[in-house]
Amino acid sequence: MDRRLTPIRNRTHPEETFMLLGDLPWPDFAARVRDDYTIIPVGAVEPHGPHLPLASDTMISEYFARRLAPALGGYVTPSIGYGIATPPYRLGGDFPGVINISGATFMHLITDVLSSLARYGARKYVIVNSAIDNVSFLCEVARLLRESVPDARVMVVNWWDVVGERFRDELARETGVERRDDHHAAMVESSLVMHIAPDAVHPDRIPCLPARADQREPRRMRYHVFPLPPDATTDSGIVYTARQASAELGARVADRVTQKMADAVRLEFETPPRRPGELL
Repeated sequence: MDRRLTPIRNRTHPEETFMLLGDLPWPDFAARVRDDYTIIPVGAVEPHGPHLPLASDTMISEYFARRLAPALGGYVTPSIGYGIATPPYRLGGDFPGVINISGATFMHLITDVLSSLARYGARKYVIVNSAIDNVSFLCEVARLLRESVPDARVMVVNWWDVVGERFRDELARETGVERRDDHHAAMVESSLVMHIAPDAVHPDRIPCLPARADQREPRRMRYHVFPLPPDATTDSGIVYTARQASAELGARVADRVTQKMADAVRLEFETPPRRPGELL
């Protein structure tokens, strides 16, 4: 295979290079598509507190896709930046900025992209996703693609699924932020975006801590209600605290996730399946 292409340098990690599908002339794409990994970043547009950009999920997926590509030998497709609407409870309430597409539209979009790539020979797909409500739809698309392209292999991987339980526990102990308080737009996600896109973050907008005694604690529940009861909303859209977030912590998380994500892809595509009960 001809590898005499000029790679794109990773601005965050200059030692790493990657290929963008959109930058490849068609002969170069044709030479790569059958053997290389096709890495597809998928995100969403939705509020992430007052301090993070609306496209945080897409930024995170793009970042990990571009770090995976040189590690695995692959190219990165244009991002799919619109996703399924996240329920208000996960967002901490109803805030402006949710720009979503329907489940049917989302599935058609992902299916059409994967099918088009399959037509030219793509068989190894890694979908890097950072929006939780996209997951079931992406898995259904993967199942349907396998029905029409039996030799295709599709992996849907979310960054939070490979970071590791022990690592998250270590962060909680080090920072004093309990994992039950570290969800949407909170410490870890905020730290990732601080590392990935520092100029897009407004850390001065993170609510001060500790909270005043007269500030209420949002009611927590494990189900969804529409409309969201007022006592279950947050004031900021941070679920539930971004305290202790930092670019340095984000760099640690980013390196950990990149390594574990690459290990997971290699495990599923390049080696026999792991034994039952064996964890990453």
